[in-house]
Amino acid sequence: MPSSFAMKLRKHLRSLRLENITQLGNLDRVVDFRFGSGQNAHHILLELYGRGNLILTDGEYTILGLLRNFEYEGGGDEEKKDEVKVRVGNVYPVTFATTLTAPADDTGESAADNDLGEKTEVGVENEVVSSHKGLLTMNATLAYEWAKSELLLLSQKSAAQNANNGGESNNGKKKGGNNAKGGKKKGSTDDSIALKALLLRQSSGLFHYGPSLIEHCILTAGSDPVVKLTRDNIEYTLPEASWVELVQSLREEGSKVIQSLSSGESGGYILYKPKAELPDKEQAHDNKALAPTLPTQNVHSDKILLEFQPHLLKQHQNQNYIPFPNFATAVDEFYSHLSSQKLAQRADAQEAAARERLSKIRLDQQKRADGLALERERWKHSATLVETHAEDVDRALGVISSALESGMDWNALEQLVLMEKENENPIALLISKLDLEQDTVVLTLPDIDDWDEDLNAPKLHHVSLSIKESAHGNAREMFARYRASKDKEAKTAESSSMALEAAEAKAKKQLAEAQRKKELVRVLPARKDAQQNELLVKRYLRPGDAYLHAEVHGAATCILRAKRRRTPDGKTQVIPLSDRALNEAGTFTICRSSAWSSKMVTSAYWVESHQVSKTAPTGEYLTVGELVSVLY
Repeated sequence: MPSSFAMKLRKHLRSLRLENITQLGNLDRVVDFRFGSGQNAHHILLELYGRGNLILTDGEYTILGLLRNFEYEGGGDEEKKDEVKVRVGNVYPVTFATTLTAPADDTGESAADNDLGEKTEVGVENEVVSSHKGLLTMNATLAYEWAKSELLLLSQKSAAQNANNGGESNNGKKKGGNNAKGGKKKGSTDDSIALKALLLRQSSGLFHYGPSLIEHCILTAGSDPVVKLTRDNIEYTLPEASWVELVQSLREEGSKVIQSLSSGESGGYILYKPKAELPDKEQAHDNKALAPTLPTQNVHSDKILLEFQPHLLKQHQNQNYIPFPNFATAVDEFYSHLSSQKLAQRADAQEAAARERLSKIRLDQQKRADGLALERERWKHSATLVETHAEDVDRALGVISSALESGMDWNALEQLVLMEKENENPIALLISKLDLEQDTVVLTLPDIDDWDEDLNAPKLHHVSLSIKESAHGNAREMFARYRASKDKEAKTAESSSMALEAAEAKAKKQLAEAQRKKELVRVLPARKDAQQNELLVKRYLRPGDAYLHAEVHGAATCILRAKRRRTPDGKTQVIPLSDRALNEAGTFTICRSSAWSSKMVTSAYWVESHQVSKTAPTGEYLTVGELVSVLY
């Protein structure tokens, strides 16, 4: 069901013809479409700034319908506040929608008034803001005073909002207590504003410049566009002396850029950033087998297109850009690759996720193998140390076992060990820790094969031993664990290899899918009627493309366009259509036919472009939209 706004458009514009298209103001982004003339005239106003809007008005610009309500700031006193509200029943406020007007002629009427036509009948000519009230005709002192007055108004407005928020919070606490929703204190409003936002305010007279051009002028003047200004810090953050270059830049640079845009000599540019490569050479080497092998024909496949501009501004100096002879060509090139770039970015994200997942699996498997190898070497080293110091180990274990067999208390045994250490008993010095609950003791054994050059002594290693076994018994147990760890490492390596192969196979599949999505989207136009059928064939069918249709009522005539790529010798090579693309296009053709609703099983056919002809066989006649498919 159509929306209420669409129904209003049908009601008021059904029998009217588009008579005129004009632009409100000068260089502004409000387009006026006039339907009909005289008393039956209606207007559609298209606002191409901010969130955008579409407004339907009558001949006197009284609003009949719109997509969204809006309220312009700076509407004067409270009694006239309705004049700046864009809503049904009000007159469209030309003053706030157009901020730049042409200079007045000898008769006293401005060009903007002449462009507005019927607007003068409702008194909107008095609302047009003349350019002499803006910063462009001010000197540095007046501009500085204007900035201070705007910051003062902003500070007063912020203080009033904060006071209202505080009053609402106090009322909420009285009614609902601390737990009530009304008792929650709202955040305070900041009274600071960026310099660029300050110059974009209605009273500056520069709103028609737009954010990009204003930022260009600020940077040309040597100032920071995002510096925060308040009425307290403007004296040292942006003093009056800084406004000399700023006003001069706004006047000279702004007019130069606008003049260049008006003359059509500005050209066109697409700003881009190079696509990031793989993080490092090692990862590229590890994933060499996973690299996409399918060819690409997108000339911008190595770039991420950011935006298009009719002029290279100051903030674009350090960015990469592609020049074009005119702005229209740049816009067309940008949007022709926008959808494919989004698909390519999704595919790149999917590819990066697959590579990262595979890298994590490899890292996890490697950590497991390294951990098992470290454990295996630790058991071997510990067993070797126990065998080397078997005599001292047996003495230490014998002392502890004898003390426990005599019924000595565990605490008393620990005190005895500490006392013997103080007496420099060599056997007691070997004991590092007693863990009698687990029937183990940790001994500190020197490794004569691992010498510490700084201390000029062998390094010490802690070895956990069972007090129920002898030195050789503990060594035998450690060697058994060493052999078991070695077998476990071999089995883990084998299972890790299988898991890694499965992960690589899955990653290859995901990368192949990502590469398929990374290709440019095939144009698949389908006709709506007989006239469009001929138009599509004449305009879009090229050598190498496929023409699809089905012998079913209502089946769509589709053209599947083949991709092309540039060869090193400068020629264009057609990439053959894949079976999957033809299958999907044929399915699309059948879905548009009556076979879909009647659940009839049928199939579509396709022929190459040179097999489609508009020439009828001898003695036959082709009506509009009919074509001949020559089958071999």
